[in-house]
Amino acid sequence: MIDFKQHVSKVVERILVPNDLNYLVVMSASNIFYLSGSDAPSALVVSKEGEVSALASRLEYFRAVSETSGLRVVAFAREGEDVSEYEEVVRGDFYEALSRMVSGSERIGVVGASCEAKEKLAEKTGKQLYDYSKEFSLIRRVKDPGELEAINRAARLAELAMRKALDTLEPGVTESEVASEILKVIVSSGAYPSFPPIVAFGEHAAHPHAKPSLRRLIKGDFVKIDLGAKVDGYCSDMTRTLVFGEPSEKQRRIFEAVVKAQESALASIKAGVQAREVHAIALRALKEAGLSQYFNHGLGHGVGVDIHEEPYLNLQSEAVLLEGDVVTVEPGVYLPGYGGVRIEDMVYVERGGGRLLTFFSKDMVV
Repeated sequence: MIDFKQHVSKVVERILVPNDLNYLVVMSASNIFYLSGSDAPSALVVSKEGEVSALASRLEYFRAVSETSGLRVVAFAREGEDVSEYEEVVRGDFYEALSRMVSGSERIGVVGASCEAKEKLAEKTGKQLYDYSKEFSLIRRVKDPGELEAINRAARLAELAMRKALDTLEPGVTESEVASEILKVIVSSGAYPSFPPIVAFGEHAAHPHAKPSLRRLIKGDFVKIDLGAKVDGYCSDMTRTLVFGEPSEKQRRIFEAVVKAQESALASIKAGVQAREVHAIALRALKEAGLSQYFNHGLGHGVGVDIHEEPYLNLQSEAVLLEGDVVTVEPGVYLPGYGGVRIEDMVYVERGGGRLLTFFSKDMVV
């Protein structure tokens, strides 16, 4: 079970108290969920004493009340709008209401606010705002036992969906039909997809983010499937590529090179390692196979409430892996007009190495 109160305590101890903030205004759905267990509020206001107030539109007020288990929820409403059904109301538009909730404060922090949102809130409050989005992201990176449990359950559901997808493969089936079966497994389990599943046959597998189409499966096709489930607000992410039928020597060479690149990168993961170095290790393995020019994206990314979050594993990254990070490792080779291979697993970063969170078979042939 996820302890959202503990998340609030971390934010108070690491952001509000050391920076002498009276309030921290938290925006963006994933940040709001991280502290409250709901994405219904439009913003949260966290005080230095650890009190959390949620500001919600009339549209989302009752969902916010039901999903946040006892949190103070305030509706915002313009003058003239009927508020008889709401327990607590602040008049004004979103920014006017929010400014009233932090009135009298000298030091206000913000997290997850766009430039426009910060400008409007600063104008309404008449105060300078201090952005602590980077510090908040660092807190979110380190997954606690409850979060890890949710991610593990999401991973198991993703594996069930992958199994169903492979069982659906037969000559003539379309990419869209396979994607539909994936969604059926995930949604019928009471979960949500982390993202629209990627199902790509043959030459479509050369597109890293191919969209399922009516393209039909034939013998000798690459089959690339990238999917994930979201359980209790936390995501999973996994990709498998295989060949439908007997693989050619070229297909086998590409597949084996990608597997080797992933294995090399996985072996390097542990707390304290630079994220860009993990990417570089995978890139070197592909270069040895003469295929590095066809690897055109970062090696991986963090996974949690968001399907893509810090840290990012690429050559430009300044991040150092932390104990408690959950990251993907997903090298890929994409040959335009021919096809491509990507193998992706999630890893929990520990002091002495990385622990796999996804275990689905990497067999090349189905």
